[in-house]
Amino acid sequence: MKGQSEKVVREILGKITDAERTNYDRINLELSKKRLGWYDKNRDYAESLEGTDVRKAYTLLMTYLGINPEQAPVVYEDERKIVWRSYNWCPVLEACKHGGFDTRTVCRKGWEQSVQALIEKINPKLRFSRNYEKLRPYAEYCEEFIELIE
Repeated sequence: MKGQSEKVVREILGKITDAERTNYDRINLELSKKRLGWYDKNRDYAESLEGTDVRKAYTLLMTYLGINPEQAPVVYEDERKIVWRSYNWCPVLEACKHGGFDTRTVCRKGWEQSVQALIEKINPKLRFSRNYEKLRPYAEYCEEFIELIE
C-alpha cells in the first residue's frame, strides 16, 4: 500500500474499530449520505442507463465505485437477478486484514445499507446482498448480487 490508498485504509480501519466498540450506524449514515448525494449529482446519467433494473443497478454501482466491469464480471443474469464476482482492490478488505476484523461481519454491518439505499433509486424493490460463503479473504472473490423482490 502506498500513498492515498494507505491513507484510505487507515481511515476505514479507524471507522471499523470505532464501530466495533459502539455500532455501525455512523458508517451506514455517512456512506448512505455520500452515495445518495452522488446519485443526485448524477441523476441524468442514472436515468439514461439501459437494460433491466438489476442491470441498471449493477452498472450504477460499478460506476459509483469506479470499478471496471472486468474486475467484477457478471456470472449470472436474468430479468430479476444479477450476480457478479468482485476481484477489485478493496480498502475495506485491506482494513479488515490489517485490523484482524472479519469481512463477513464488517461488510454486512457497515457496507450493505448504503448500497441498498443507492440501488433503491433505480427501483425500491431491488435488494443487494452478498454470498457470505464466497467473500474475500475466505475466497478469491466476493460474490455479490442484486435481485428484484416482488
